Amino acid sequence: MPYSNALEYLESKLKDERTVIIERLVQGTLDVTEYKRLCGAIQGLDLAVNHIKDLARRMEQDDE
Repeated sequence: MPYSNALEYLESKLKDERTVIIERLVQGTLDVTEYKRLCGAIQGLDLAVNHIKDLARRMEQDDE
């Protein structure tokens, strides 16, 4: 998949990692500690993606 910039690449990689984590959660074989850790990881990935999107918007506005 071609990326037009580094932010798109980072966002894509973070979303891929989120998908991997969700697949592990859906299996239902985790203990409570691991489940909580992975839920926290998803929150962190979502936060990072939101920061990347915000940065991309700000950079786009600066170009105008």
